[in-house]
Formats: sequence, C-alpha cells, structure tokens
Amino acid sequence: MKKTGLNKWLILFIICIGGGIIYIFPYLQYTYYDSMMGALGFDNTQMGSLISVYGMLNLVAYFFGGIVADRFQPKNLLTFSLVGTGLTGFIFATYPSYGVMLLLSVIWSITTTFTYWPAMMKAVKLLGSSEEQGRLFGFREALFSVLALVFSGIGLFVFNRTGENFKMLVITYSVIYCVCGVITFFFLPKATSDGAQEQEEKHSPVEGLGYVLKQPNVWLVGLIIFCAYAVGITLGRVTPYLTNVFQMGVSTAAVVSIINEYAIGTIGSAVGGVASDKLKSSTRCLKYCFILMAVLLAAFVAVPGVPQFLMFAIVFGLSTKLMQAATRGIYFVPLDEIKVPDNYVGTAVGVVSVIGFLSDAFLFTIWGKIMDAVPGAAGYKIMFGSLIGFCVVGLVLTVILSKRIKMLQGK
Repeated sequence: MKKTGLNKWLILFIICIGGGIIYIFPYLQYTYYDSMMGALGFDNTQMGSLISVYGMLNLVAYFFGGIVADRFQPKNLLTFSLVGTGLTGFIFATYPSYGVMLLLSVIWSITTTFTYWPAMMKAVKLLGSSEEQGRLFGFREALFSVLALVFSGIGLFVFNRTGENFKMLVITYSVIYCVCGVITFFFLPKATSDGAQEQEEKHSPVEGLGYVLKQPNVWLVGLIIFCAYAVGITLGRVTPYLTNVFQMGVSTAAVVSIINEYAIGTIGSAVGGVASDKLKSSTRCLKYCFILMAVLLAAFVAVPGVPQFLMFAIVFGLSTKLMQAATRGIYFVPLDEIKVPDNYVGTAVGVVSVIGFLSDAFLFTIWGKIMDAVPGAAGYKIMFGSLIGFCVVGLVLTVILSKRIKMLQGK
C-alpha cells in the first residue's frame, strides 16, 4: 500500500475516518451513561458488565486479530469492521434485553478489535517507507483524535436537536458507520509491499505466530508500550485530582478535560511523529519522551495540593500529557526498525497490543484500592508518583531496544 505524495496522505485520512467512529458504540456509555442506562432499563452493575466483557475479550481479540490481519486484505477487514459495527447499531436502537446487549459487546470486540485494530495498524505501516513511519503513525493518532471529536460533536448535535432521543443518536451513528465502511471499500487500495502480499498467502498462521513470539525485540516493543500506555490511562485521573484536591471549578474542569483529551493528544501525537522522523529513530525520540515525562511527573507530584497552586498543577499535568501523547503517537514505529517482515506485521501488532494494553485489565483496580486506602491528595500523589517508575522502566527498555536495533543495522 506504499504510495507517494498527496495520495498517501489521502489514504491515511480515509483510514482515519473509520478510526474516528469505530470505538463510539463500545464506549458510548462514557458520554451518555444516564441516557443509555435509562433507555435500556439497566442498573449500574449491568452497565459495568458491558464494558468489562468488551475489555476482557479485546485482549484475546488483539492476539488472534493480528494473525487474521496477515491473511486478508486490510481493505476488506476494515470495511467489514465498520459496516458490521454499523449494522449492530440498528439492533442496539431497539433497546434489546441485557443478554442481547452482552452479545453485542462480544460482536463489537470482534468488529472493533479482532478484525479492525491489527489490520488498521498494518495498513498504516505499509503506506510509507521507514523514513516516514513516525509521521504516518503520529498523524494517524492525531487524526483519530480530531475525527473522534467531529463525530462526537455530530452525535451531540443530533441528541440535543431530537430532544435527547437516545434511539436517534444510535441510528445516526449506525448510518455513519456504514457510510465510512462504504468509503473505505471504494477508496482504500489493496495492500502491496515488496511482494509481501504474495507471501501472505504462503505462510501458515502458526508459522507467523511462532516467528513473532521468538523475537525478543517484539517483546521489548510490547513492554515499552505497556509502560507508556499505563502512564497514559492513569493521566485520565488528572481532572478529578484537580477538582477534588485543588478545588478546581466545574466549568474550568470541563475546559481542562477537553484540552487534555483532544487538543493535547492531537498536538502531541503529531509532534511526536515529526520528531521521530527528524531524529531518524523512534527509540531515540521515545527515550527523550520517557525522560521528560519522569521529570514532569516529579514536578506534578511535588506541587502542594492546595487551591493556590492550581495553575502549576494544570501546567505540569497537561505538559506530562503532551509528552505521553508524543510517545503514544510513535510507540508502534519500532516494529519497522526491528525489521518485522511485512507479511508478519499484523501478527506482531496483535502480540505487542496484548502486552502493551494489558494494564487495562488490572491497573485501575490497583489505583482504586490505593485511593480507598489512602484518600485525598496523598492517594493521588502515590498513584501519579508510581508512574515515574513506569517511565524509568520504559526508558531502560528503550535503551536496550535501541542498542539491539543498532546491532541489526550493523552500527
């Protein structure tokens, strides 16, 4: 799928159109919790179970989805994912029973992770040369964030204009999913890269998985992502920290939350991608990011938890998020530098995704226990202070990987 000039970036934009919408249904309750719960007639436990089932299945879906991504065209898998998720929305709009909604959560794990995530990452990787991987992945992350905001805005507009009609919201998103799927099918080209597509038909799934699992560098990439991702998801607690400890107002909290989630994430990912290519090494860029994150986290934790220091906390918190966003934009780029063959890229993405995103399964439980045991500012400082350890480990692993890459390159 390697293209030159404007065509390549248009293809990236088409890929990102689907990325902006793909995760809206599984996480719709994050934005419309009360409306969704009231429409479906569920209790809090049932609402939580929908997310838990989806999250647990995703760990399996990442792994096996990578194998599927190496057997089929990304174009076909992405189209299936978008149209399939959109069609389930019409069932969702009938306000089905709890059992059916659990089934939809299972289906969404298939369509948004199993057939989507590794295929999408492989499609992006095959778009350009090694010299462009940082920008491609960085701008992918940035465009995902921007387009997710656009689609969320469309949904909010429909929801408000229809008198907070949840059914119309779901139907609108269903149509958008299907339209994005059609656009993907007609405008996304078939993936080709140095004869890799022909090779894809010859190797067995077991052969590809065996090759990837035996590569120490693949495990190192996964563990680096684990460290960076753990920092990222925990930084989602910055806003409640500022409101509960520094007594930040509700309106200010809303502004900070939007900046933290969308503006900082978008800018940081793009900057990280450009910096990675300028430095001609994603691992070098990752090392700088881990160092800066550790320093900024130390400053963030050191700020006294009193209202008079609110602005300092906001600045250090958002600055840390900026560095983490830069890291997130490029932490899959080393897969190119460790020379994973194109016909095994999907499998490699699946394996490192399982390792990298594993903290979703347990980290918030740990933070919750810490916050219950040590309430108030002290609990938050323990939580955010622990992230410095993740940065240090990530830095060490990145240094090791960087040295191994130089050995591969004969330097």
